[in-house]
Amino acid sequence: MKILLKIIVLLVLSLNAHQSFSQGKIDKSKQEIKDGNKTGTQQAGQSDGSSYSTSDKPIANAIAEGCGVILKGLAYATWYTVIGDYKGENHLHSSLTKYPYYNHRSGNYESTDSIDNAQNYGRFDLDNAFLYYNKDLIGNRFTANIRPFQYFYLQAQYHQLIEHNTDGTYSNLSLLNFYFCYDRLRFERFNAGWKLGMCYVANNVNQGGFSFGLDAEAFIVKPVSVYISQQWGSINHVPVNQFQLSGKVHIKRWDLNIGYEHLEIGTPLYDYLSVGAGIHL
Repeated sequence: MKILLKIIVLLVLSLNAHQSFSQGKIDKSKQEIKDGNKTGTQQAGQSDGSSYSTSDKPIANAIAEGCGVILKGLAYATWYTVIGDYKGENHLHSSLTKYPYYNHRSGNYESTDSIDNAQNYGRFDLDNAFLYYNKDLIGNRFTANIRPFQYFYLQAQYHQLIEHNTDGTYSNLSLLNFYFCYDRLRFERFNAGWKLGMCYVANNVNQGGFSFGLDAEAFIVKPVSVYISQQWGSINHVPVNQFQLSGKVHIKRWDLNIGYEHLEIGTPLYDYLSVGAGIHL
């Protein structure tokens, strides 16, 4: 009887181990976002037990005034660092091009004193890439940029990740990002900027959070450019970070691209080779 009980216990333990092993990266990422990071929430709600005395008011007022002056100075410096000085930085007035290398020289922007410069009212950029790690872990990324003019643009990203689990089932994860984007540097062969927005995971998770990022593109020599982007996000106190590096070959309004993409969704990490194409309308 004891031997039979031991066999049953071993079978139960092995079954649980198999179920744990069969859970792939995608299911783990989704479960971690659902559960959230309780540690950060608990720490935020704890009190340090410090007390405040009314006799400290004069000192506190002096400190507050000093901090106010410092904050104003930082706000002033931050504005020019993040937004720029439109009176003193001519590159901020660069025009948006019809498409990269349309004049065999300029990337996304061209100088206002360029002989080829023509008024352009807007542009719509679409890009789609297939993501591959191995036969069991693939995905797709679609990006759309709406550029009404050269001053800012709106970006939407959609990742669809698919994994073939060891138990024969398939798991998928849909990650969406929406950003307000601003290119702080707008030179003819180089642009760089920041973006603020949100990230959202669907597929029965249905939760979103804050996200921000930095990106840049260098137009080395016609028809080649190099694009790099880093995005940081958090959903339910769980990190949702994305990195992209790709090289592009521009053919009139089209481009072909190949690169590397790294995703961090909770503790699981995803590394993909990306191959795709884009169009500028």
